[in-house]
Amino acid sequence: MTTTSPTRLDGSVAPSETGSGRVRLTAAALAASSATVVVLLATNPWGDRLDSGADKILTYDKLLDVRDAAWPSMLLDSFAFAVIGLTLGLGVLHLARAKGRIAALIGAALTTAGGILFAMGATAFATLGWFITADGLPRGAGQSLVDYANDHPGHLIGLNTAGFLLTTIGALVLSAALIRARAVPVPAVIIYIVLTLVQFAGLPGRTMDFLQIAMMVLLIGFAAVIWRRA
Repeated sequence: MTTTSPTRLDGSVAPSETGSGRVRLTAAALAASSATVVVLLATNPWGDRLDSGADKILTYDKLLDVRDAAWPSMLLDSFAFAVIGLTLGLGVLHLARAKGRIAALIGAALTTAGGILFAMGATAFATLGWFITADGLPRGAGQSLVDYANDHPGHLIGLNTAGFLLTTIGALVLSAALIRARAVPVPAVIIYIVLTLVQFAGLPGRTMDFLQIAMMVLLIGFAAVIWRRA
């Protein structure tokens, strides 16, 4: 007697009923997290990405303007990003069980680590912004903290940047795995790759937001594929 799942004609393993539930949970989490990011990018509660040019990451007045909305929305965004990093990798691992499985494993490890690092950095970033603009803190003290933070960008956005880069590289590796496995329509994967690379073209804030919204919509579609294939 065996407990293994049946093998399909293409060599992949058909999931058991329990495994199917796990896969659908992964797909639902990916879709929900991607939709959450879409809403946050569309509503822009943190305002203009909290930057003011290449020489400054933070400005006190902008932090003050978005204080009440920025902290919870950035925490939610960072949590959603971490879930995407995990579930995207799990979804590709489910679809690329034969061809492309090594690339899928490497990509999943990168997106998982990247999502966690990004969430850590974004949480610290949001919390710093909340304290800088606290009602009991004199404006001069808040401005001094902003200036000091801008002088130490590695501590301010180092984790965010590392997490974003790892997730981006991981997503490209996962895309290669999907193309290798022919698990989803190749043109859709190519569009996602192009959008991923265009992020580094120095686009202005809202243009970048809309580009990333398009990427999240593609991930929602990918989640639907994972759900159906479960």
